[in-house]
Amino acid sequence: MKIPAIIILLCLTIGAFAQDKAPEPAPQKLDLAAAEAIALRYAPQISEAYFNAAAAQEVVREKRAVLFPQVSGIATAVGTGPGIADAFGANESTSATTRIGATGWLNDPSVYNRESNGVTLSQLITDFGRTSDLISAARYEALSQEEKSRRARAEALLIVDEAYFRALGAQALLRVANETVNARQLTEDQVTQLMKSKLKSELDLSFANVDLQNAKLLVLQSQNAVDEGLADLSAALGYREEHRFVLAQEPQFTFPGDGIETLIAEALEYRPEIVALKADVAGARKFTAAERAARYPTVTLQGTIGRTPIGDSAVEGNYEAAGINVELPIFTGGLLDARYHEAQYRALATEKQLEETMDEVVRDVRNSWLDTATALKKIEVSKELLASANEELSLASSRYKLGVTSIIELSQAQLSQTQAEIGYASALYEYQIDRAKLEFETGGLKFRTPTTVFH
Repeated sequence: MKIPAIIILLCLTIGAFAQDKAPEPAPQKLDLAAAEAIALRYAPQISEAYFNAAAAQEVVREKRAVLFPQVSGIATAVGTGPGIADAFGANESTSATTRIGATGWLNDPSVYNRESNGVTLSQLITDFGRTSDLISAARYEALSQEEKSRRARAEALLIVDEAYFRALGAQALLRVANETVNARQLTEDQVTQLMKSKLKSELDLSFANVDLQNAKLLVLQSQNAVDEGLADLSAALGYREEHRFVLAQEPQFTFPGDGIETLIAEALEYRPEIVALKADVAGARKFTAAERAARYPTVTLQGTIGRTPIGDSAVEGNYEAAGINVELPIFTGGLLDARYHEAQYRALATEKQLEETMDEVVRDVRNSWLDTATALKKIEVSKELLASANEELSLASSRYKLGVTSIIELSQAQLSQTQAEIGYASALYEYQIDRAKLEFETGGLKFRTPTTVFH
């Protein structure tokens, strides 16, 4: 029996539609600690700071290497003018023997035809503290880079915390909007029934319908805020594509028990950028001392040992020598003075930068403490306002049903109640964000241990 073509076409269409409408993956459950763990794993600024800190540690090794013996293997093949001429069958040369003067290395003052192999050793005896100061400056730079790495971690955590609580706040507003739609729909249904019973007018129904449409508009706006919040959270976690999350509620952070002056003192001691700049100042001073020591002599022990298997009979055989080389800059055209003064000025500029940053930290901590304290008070005020708005709505609803008041009073009470719910929900998450900022400003924002495992 042949199957009609229309049935085949219908089956193919349904199959294609079903394939296009494949179920989306379930949203990922996420709490704040897990979000921070993901961000610390994928945030590029953290990796950048880590590699800079690792590079700074290698600079310390570079500077310290000068203190150890420098050993090199050397193979040299030399042909003098007469020797080269003899090798090509030319007439015997009568030119004088080529001489070498003092070049800073151990060598025979005459040049002979030879092929020599040997090992040279150079050991710094003293440069009057220049190398030691350079090593100290490099260590302070490494410490500064480590603190900058800690700063990058704290910034990444703060970005995640802000995005997390903003997304939670948007979801809370969406719940308020959906509840508002349900309440407005119920009111419209009741007014419709009362109008059919000739107890209310069409004007009441029009007001109820306008309130319902405004509530639906609030849902659209809230849903858009949720989508934007999840997109921002995905970006903060280091994801290029948007992820959907089921966010866990976090307990309200406690307000710090210490006074503002104590928090400022903690910030000046523990803020990563403050510690980094203090290390920069110390490093700049050490580098200035190193530039001053560049004017002093450098004393080096040098030695060499080897063998000349081929060459002039005067130099064939084993050789060894050792000596001390003293190098003293006499005239450099003002180079050393300029480098020393440059280091001085850069050290002074770094000190002023530290002072400026400390002033900014004091201001930021003070402002953040005030914002957090105000946000905490707003929670209590918003809670009381919501309780009053709920009571007002209940009275307005009863009065409207009894016909004592108009739809305008009920509509106004509903609007006030919705605004109070939005204000209370916003205050809760604004406080969480401000509290996280305060923790960041005092240098105490640290990684939280995850309670869930993510892959």
